[in-house]
Amino acid sequence: MLIAALDSTAITASACIAEIEEGRVKTFSLFTVKNKLTHSEILLPLLENACKQYGADIDDIELFAVSAGPGSFTGVRIGASTVKGLAFAKNTPCVAVSALEAMAKNINRGVVCPVMDARRDQFYTAIFENGVRLLEDSALSFAEICEKLSCYGEVTVCGDGMEKFLSLCENDKNLFPASYACADQNALSVALCGYEKFVNGEAVSAKELQPIYLRLPQAERERLEREKKENA
Repeated sequence: MLIAALDSTAITASACIAEIEEGRVKTFSLFTVKNKLTHSEILLPLLENACKQYGADIDDIELFAVSAGPGSFTGVRIGASTVKGLAFAKNTPCVAVSALEAMAKNINRGVVCPVMDARRDQFYTAIFENGVRLLEDSALSFAEICEKLSCYGEVTVCGDGMEKFLSLCENDKNLFPASYACADQNALSVALCGYEKFVNGEAVSAKELQPIYLRLPQAERERLEREKKENA
Protein backbone atom coordinates (compact mmCIF):
# COMPACT_ATOMS: atom_id res chain seq x y z
CA MET A 1 0.00 0.00 0.00
CA LEU A 2 1.37 3.40 -0.98
CA ILE A 3 0.79 5.92 1.81
CA ALA A 4 1.33 9.69 1.97
CA ALA A 5 1.82 10.99 5.50
CA LEU A 6 2.15 14.48 6.98
CA ASP A 7 2.96 15.95 10.38
CA SER A 8 2.77 19.68 11.17
CA THR A 9 1.62 19.54 14.79
CA ALA A 10 4.65 21.40 16.23
CA ILE A 11 7.74 23.25 14.96
CA THR A 12 8.87 20.26 12.89
CA ALA A 13 7.22 19.72 9.51
CA SER A 14 7.49 16.27 7.95
CA ALA A 15 6.18 14.59 4.81
CA CYS A 16 6.62 11.04 3.58
CA ILE A 17 5.68 8.64 0.81
CA ALA A 18 5.98 5.03 1.95
CA GLU A 19 5.09 1.61 0.63
CA ILE A 20 4.00 -0.50 3.58
CA GLU A 21 2.95 -4.13 3.38
CA GLU A 22 1.93 -6.30 6.34
CA GLY A 23 3.19 -3.63 8.72
CA ARG A 24 6.68 -3.50 7.20
CA VAL A 25 8.16 -0.51 5.39
CA LYS A 26 9.43 -1.65 1.98
CA THR A 27 10.44 1.71 0.44
CA PHE A 28 10.01 5.36 1.40
CA SER A 29 10.92 8.97 0.69
CA LEU A 30 11.01 11.24 3.74
CA PHE A 31 11.52 15.00 4.09
CA THR A 32 11.65 16.62 7.52
CA VAL A 33 12.42 20.26 8.29
CA LYS A 34 12.75 22.07 11.62
CA ASN A 35 13.25 25.78 10.97
CA LYS A 36 11.46 29.12 11.15
CA LEU A 37 9.37 28.69 7.99
CA THR A 38 5.64 28.39 8.55
CA HIS A 39 3.92 25.11 7.77
CA SER A 40 1.64 26.82 5.27
CA GLU A 41 4.79 27.69 3.27
CA ILE A 42 6.63 24.41 3.49
CA LEU A 43 4.32 21.43 4.07
CA LEU A 44 2.97 20.94 0.55
CA PRO A 45 6.41 21.48 -1.10
CA LEU A 46 7.82 18.83 1.27
CA LEU A 47 5.17 16.36 0.12
CA GLU A 48 5.73 17.26 -3.53
CA ASN A 49 9.48 16.65 -3.08
CA ALA A 50 8.80 13.34 -1.34
CA CYS A 51 6.63 12.27 -4.30
CA LYS A 52 9.22 13.43 -6.84
CA GLN A 53 12.13 11.64 -5.19
CA TYR A 54 10.06 8.50 -4.69
CA GLY A 55 8.97 8.54 -8.33
CA ALA A 56 5.25 8.65 -7.57
CA ASP A 57 2.37 10.93 -8.39
CA ILE A 58 -0.17 12.12 -5.84
CA ASP A 59 -2.81 10.17 -7.80
CA ASP A 60 -0.90 6.96 -6.99
CA ILE A 61 -1.54 7.37 -3.25
CA GLU A 62 -3.82 4.71 -1.76
CA LEU A 63 -4.06 6.17 1.75
CA PHE A 64 -3.43 9.56 3.34
CA ALA A 65 -2.28 9.65 6.98
CA VAL A 66 -2.00 12.86 8.95
CA SER A 67 -0.85 13.62 12.45
CA ALA A 68 -4.11 15.29 13.44
CA GLY A 69 -3.23 16.42 16.96
CA PRO A 70 -2.74 17.23 19.68
CA GLY A 71 -0.41 20.14 19.03
CA SER A 72 -0.38 23.66 17.68
CA PHE A 73 -3.93 24.56 16.66
CA THR A 74 -2.67 26.27 13.50
CA GLY A 75 -0.31 23.43 12.62
CA VAL A 76 -2.96 20.78 13.23
CA ARG A 77 -5.45 22.62 11.01
CA ILE A 78 -2.90 23.04 8.21
CA GLY A 79 -2.03 19.34 8.21
CA ALA A 80 -5.63 18.15 8.30
CA SER A 81 -6.77 20.68 5.69
CA THR A 82 -3.93 19.73 3.33
CA VAL A 83 -4.83 16.04 3.49
CA LYS A 84 -8.55 16.73 3.13
CA GLY A 85 -7.88 18.75 -0.02
CA LEU A 86 -5.59 16.15 -1.57
CA ALA A 87 -7.80 13.17 -0.74
CA PHE A 88 -11.09 14.72 -1.81
CA ALA A 89 -10.54 14.61 -5.59
CA LYS A 90 -10.26 10.81 -5.84
CA ASN A 91 -12.08 10.00 -2.59
CA THR A 92 -8.87 8.46 -1.24
CA PRO A 93 -9.28 7.08 2.31
CA CYS A 94 -7.71 9.01 5.20
CA VAL A 95 -6.64 8.27 8.75
CA ALA A 96 -6.12 10.68 11.63
CA VAL A 97 -3.11 9.69 13.72
CA SER A 98 -2.24 10.86 17.23
CA ALA A 99 0.93 12.97 17.13
CA LEU A 100 1.93 11.44 20.46
CA GLU A 101 1.43 7.89 19.24
CA ALA A 102 3.47 8.58 16.13
CA MET A 103 6.37 10.01 18.16
CA ALA A 104 6.33 6.99 20.47
CA LYS A 105 6.52 4.82 17.34
CA ASN A 106 9.96 6.39 16.67
CA ILE A 107 11.25 4.49 19.72
CA ASN A 108 8.67 1.70 20.18
CA ARG A 109 10.59 -0.12 22.92
CA GLY A 110 10.34 0.08 26.68
CA VAL A 111 8.25 2.76 28.37
CA VAL A 112 7.99 5.90 26.24
CA CYS A 113 6.44 9.22 27.28
CA PRO A 114 6.09 11.77 24.47
CA VAL A 115 5.54 15.33 25.70
CA MET A 116 4.52 18.39 23.71
CA ASP A 117 4.55 21.88 25.19
CA ALA A 118 0.86 22.81 25.52
CA ARG A 119 1.55 26.17 27.24
CA ARG A 120 -0.46 27.25 30.29
CA ASP A 121 1.85 25.06 32.47
CA GLN A 122 0.71 21.89 30.75
CA PHE A 123 2.05 19.26 28.37
CA TYR A 124 0.22 17.10 25.88
CA THR A 125 1.27 13.58 26.77
CA ALA A 126 0.56 9.86 26.70
CA ILE A 127 2.40 6.74 27.85
CA PHE A 128 3.32 3.66 25.80
CA GLU A 129 5.15 0.44 26.65
CA ASN A 130 6.62 -1.64 23.82
CA GLY A 131 4.22 0.11 21.45
CA VAL A 132 1.14 -0.55 23.58
CA ARG A 133 -0.78 2.50 24.80
CA LEU A 134 -1.05 2.79 28.60
CA LEU A 135 -2.44 6.33 28.86
CA GLU A 136 -4.78 8.14 26.49
CA ASP A 137 -3.70 11.47 25.01
CA SER A 138 -4.04 14.05 27.78
CA ALA A 139 -3.22 17.65 28.68
CA LEU A 140 -1.54 17.41 32.10
CA SER A 141 0.70 19.44 34.38
CA PHE A 142 4.29 18.46 35.05
CA ALA A 143 3.36 17.14 38.51
CA GLU A 144 0.49 15.06 37.12
CA ILE A 145 2.76 13.45 34.53
CA CYS A 146 5.42 12.66 37.12
CA GLU A 147 2.81 11.00 39.30
CA LYS A 148 1.69 8.78 36.43
CA LEU A 149 5.29 7.85 35.57
CA SER A 150 6.24 7.04 39.17
CA CYS A 151 5.10 3.41 38.87
CA TYR A 152 7.45 2.64 35.97
CA GLY A 153 11.18 1.99 35.86
CA GLU A 154 13.21 3.59 33.08
CA VAL A 155 11.19 5.95 30.88
CA THR A 156 12.30 7.49 27.60
CA VAL A 157 10.97 11.02 27.08
CA CYS A 158 10.59 12.46 23.57
CA GLY A 159 8.76 15.27 21.77
CA ASP A 160 9.18 19.02 21.36
CA GLY A 161 8.57 19.46 25.10
CA MET A 162 11.31 17.00 26.06
CA GLU A 163 13.99 19.49 27.13
CA LYS A 164 11.55 21.70 29.04
CA PHE A 165 10.04 18.69 30.81
CA LEU A 166 13.38 17.14 31.77
CA SER A 167 14.69 20.51 32.99
CA LEU A 168 11.93 20.42 35.61
CA CYS A 169 12.82 16.90 36.76
CA GLU A 170 16.03 17.84 38.58
CA ASN A 171 17.68 14.58 39.67
CA ASP A 172 15.12 12.01 38.53
CA LYS A 173 17.32 9.10 37.44
CA ASN A 174 14.52 7.11 35.82
CA LEU A 175 13.79 9.58 33.00
CA PHE A 176 15.99 9.63 29.90
CA PRO A 177 15.90 11.87 26.81
CA ALA A 178 15.37 10.25 23.44
CA SER A 179 18.11 10.66 20.88
CA TYR A 180 17.66 13.89 18.94
CA ALA A 181 17.46 11.75 15.79
CA CYS A 182 14.15 10.26 16.95
CA ALA A 183 12.78 12.80 19.44
CA ASP A 184 10.69 14.91 17.07
CA GLN A 185 7.86 14.36 14.63
CA ASN A 186 8.53 11.97 11.76
CA ALA A 187 6.04 11.38 8.95
CA LEU A 188 7.28 7.81 8.39
CA SER A 189 6.02 6.96 11.87
CA VAL A 190 2.73 8.65 10.97
CA ALA A 191 2.54 6.40 7.90
CA LEU A 192 3.13 3.29 10.03
CA CYS A 193 0.46 4.31 12.53
CA GLY A 194 -1.86 5.16 9.64
CA TYR A 195 -1.37 1.73 8.08
CA GLU A 196 -2.28 0.06 11.40
CA LYS A 197 -5.43 2.16 11.70
CA PHE A 198 -6.40 1.36 8.12
CA VAL A 199 -6.01 -2.38 8.76
CA ASN A 200 -8.16 -1.96 11.88
CA GLY A 201 -10.93 -0.35 9.85
CA GLU A 202 -10.40 3.21 11.13
CA ALA A 203 -10.08 4.95 7.75
CA VAL A 204 -12.52 7.75 6.93
CA SER A 205 -13.34 9.92 3.93
CA ALA A 206 -11.76 13.33 3.38
CA LYS A 207 -15.02 14.94 4.47
CA GLU A 208 -15.08 12.96 7.71
CA LEU A 209 -11.43 13.61 8.65
CA GLN A 210 -11.22 15.85 11.73
CA PRO A 211 -8.38 17.34 13.81
CA ILE A 212 -7.78 16.01 17.32
CA TYR A 213 -8.05 18.76 19.94
CA LEU A 214 -7.56 18.18 23.66
CA ARG A 215 -8.31 21.81 24.50
CA LEU A 216 -10.33 24.60 22.96
CA PRO A 217 -8.35 27.01 20.74
CA GLN A 218 -6.91 30.03 22.59
CA ALA A 219 -9.35 32.46 20.96
CA GLU A 220 -12.29 30.35 22.10
CA ARG A 221 -10.90 30.01 25.64
CA GLU A 222 -10.41 33.79 25.86
CA ARG A 223 -13.96 34.38 24.63
CA LEU A 224 -15.38 32.06 27.27
CA GLU A 225 -13.27 33.70 29.97
CA ARG A 226 -14.53 37.17 28.94
CA GLU A 227 -18.13 35.97 28.99
CA LYS A 228 -17.59 34.41 32.41
CA LYS A 229 -16.26 37.72 33.78
CA GLU A 230 -19.09 39.68 32.18
CA ASN A 231 -21.71 37.38 33.69
CA ALA A 232 -20.07 37.28 37.14
